[in-house]
Amino acid sequence: MFPALYDVAGVAADDVLNLRAEPSAAAQKRGELAPNAVDAEVLRVSEDGRWGLVAMSESTGWAAMRYLQRQPGPDWDQSPTRLACSGTEPFWSAKLDAAKGQVFLDQMDSETLGLWFDWKAEADGRRGVIGMSLLGPARVGFATLTGQSCTDGMSDREYGIALTLFLKGVDGSSAGTSGFSGCCRLAP
Repeated sequence: MFPALYDVAGVAADDVLNLRAEPSAAAQKRGELAPNAVDAEVLRVSEDGRWGLVAMSESTGWAAMRYLQRQPGPDWDQSPTRLACSGTEPFWSAKLDAAKGQVFLDQMDSETLGLWFDWKAEADGRRGVIGMSLLGPARVGFATLTGQSCTDGMSDREYGIALTLFLKGVDGSSAGTSGFSGCCRLAP
């Protein structure tokens, strides 16, 4: 299941793994990975399975899968998973650690908000769709994580997980109600 973390393998120490604009060795070069690179996030593979779309800081590029080795461990939608998420309008970021059951939300001009999973569930019969209830000292809410193509609208980077988060005050009133929509990357 994608996205997943991979390490570069089988590339000579004095060479690099090229990242291409399309899944073809003849395509324009967009970037490169060092021969000892680790934690490369592969978002999906080409139809023939020979190329993987790798996330870079501001873009993506296709790498030959024969030079990438998947890291051991569960798929992203299985615990433990750590995600780094962000969104715009307004700008925000969140760190999610499923193993610890925590979410930390940072918004511009606000203190970091810590929340804990009250419960977490996968959608029946559909991998890559997770819902969770969140509790905190000042806010409560719920979030959904969905394995799908996601963009931040500001760069050419593609993400493999979409996050939607809704919060309200613990008193149950609609005051302080807010919603966030953004994208997540796997955090090693």
